[in-house]
Amino acid sequence: MTATVEPLGTADAADLDDLVLLIRSLGYSLDADGLRVRLARLTAEAGHETWVVRDEARRIRAVAGAHVMWAYNSDSPMAQLLLLVVRPDGRRDGVGSQLLGHFEAWARSHGASSLTAVSAAATDSAHRFYQKRGYHDSGTRYTKLG
Repeated sequence: MTATVEPLGTADAADLDDLVLLIRSLGYSLDADGLRVRLARLTAEAGHETWVVRDEARRIRAVAGAHVMWAYNSDSPMAQLLLLVVRPDGRRDGVGSQLLGHFEAWARSHGASSLTAVSAAATDSAHRFYQKRGYHDSGTRYTKLG
C-alpha cells in the first residue's frame, strides 16, 4: 500500500486524540493537553519533524517523529527517529516502512551521516522491523530518572 505521508502541522482536537491513543499503545502515559505542550516544543526550528498518515476519514493511522542534531564525534549531523507507531488495524500493510523511508529521505536532505531509531518500548517485532531495514543494535543506552 502506498499512503500519503504529510507533516502533522497544527494538531486539532481529533489529531491529539488519535496521537494520544497511538503513543499510549507504546506504554507511555499522556493526555491531549500534555501532548499539545510537547508538540509546541518539537518544532522544525528546534530540529524536529512529525509526520502522519491519515485514513479515509482523515484520522491519524500512523505517526513518526524525528530530530536532527549535532554530535561531538562527527562533522555531520545525525538524525534520530524518536517515534514510529501504526494503529494495530494498519500494521503489516507497509505504512511503517513508508514512514521509515520518509524519515531516511528527510535525514539525508539535512546532511545526516548516521541515522538511529529509538525503540524504548522495544518488542521483538520492533527489533525485527528495524533489522529487516538495515538497522543494527549499536550499543546500550543508560537512563536515570530524575
